[in-house]
Amino acid sequence: MKKFLALPLILLMLMAVGFSQDSQKSKSPEAGNAYNKGLDMVRKGDYKMALPFFQEAIKYDPQFVQAHYMLGITLRRLEKIDEAVAAFRKTIEVDKQFEQAYVALGSLQIDQEQYENALNSFNAVLSFNDKSGKAYFGVGNAYQEMKDYKSAISPLQKAVAIDKEYDLAWNVLGICYEKENRLEESAGAFQSAINSTKKGSNKGTYYYRVGNIYLKLNKFNEAESAYLNSLKFSKSQNVVGGANFGLGEVYKKLGQTQKAIEYFKKAARDRNWKGPADYEIDVLLNPDKYAN
Repeated sequence: MKKFLALPLILLMLMAVGFSQDSQKSKSPEAGNAYNKGLDMVRKGDYKMALPFFQEAIKYDPQFVQAHYMLGITLRRLEKIDEAVAAFRKTIEVDKQFEQAYVALGSLQIDQEQYENALNSFNAVLSFNDKSGKAYFGVGNAYQEMKDYKSAISPLQKAVAIDKEYDLAWNVLGICYEKENRLEESAGAFQSAINSTKKGSNKGTYYYRVGNIYLKLNKFNEAESAYLNSLKFSKSQNVVGGANFGLGEVYKKLGQTQKAIEYFKKAARDRNWKGPADYEIDVLLNPDKYAN
């Protein structure tokens, strides 16, 4: 099983906190009260304390669909995966058109590498709501995880057509375009991800990825600018190492040897980049050693 992916989990939590404290969702005042207390705990990030409140809400009202869904979100955060799956399935049983539960279930199935099941979950949404950007993203993301990049492109294009500010979908679309060697389109998708995201760390990652595309396209000025912006925004040491390595490549291509060495040395500070960076430094310092 894969380590849980951050991006789908972010989507789930955005949906979770979007629910208001509304006891009118249940006919039982006791259920509504317990549900609202559970939401308070979720907002505080205390999922362990939230769990019994959602369970209590369901005890008072077994048809309380929002309580079933929030129980699933809480169980997932507590890494009780099988129970979370059961909670999302129960949500769907109570309301067969509860879109968030299908999306949550599909995202979990991607994390568990159950890609065909995930596709079924996301396509179930599209059967009653063909304007769901999250469902199209889920389909595209599942295909991307399956390395079927060609099949991923169309649903991802639909996701960003529905929501032009959907940076996560733009990002995955950029990855798929790159894998299909559609480099100009890949650069455009990553640029759209940069323009759409509100999160600085995501912006740093997207700048790094578009820098890699510009480097492949031999657009060295654009690559340099992208990598420098990546260093400005990214908090990931691996991305920082990659951006420094990319800058080393740019300056090597431009014949600026000393500047290239400077950035390869910076890349070598990250253990993931140390091997390739040390090799590039050696090539630049000892060219005769590698001459044919």
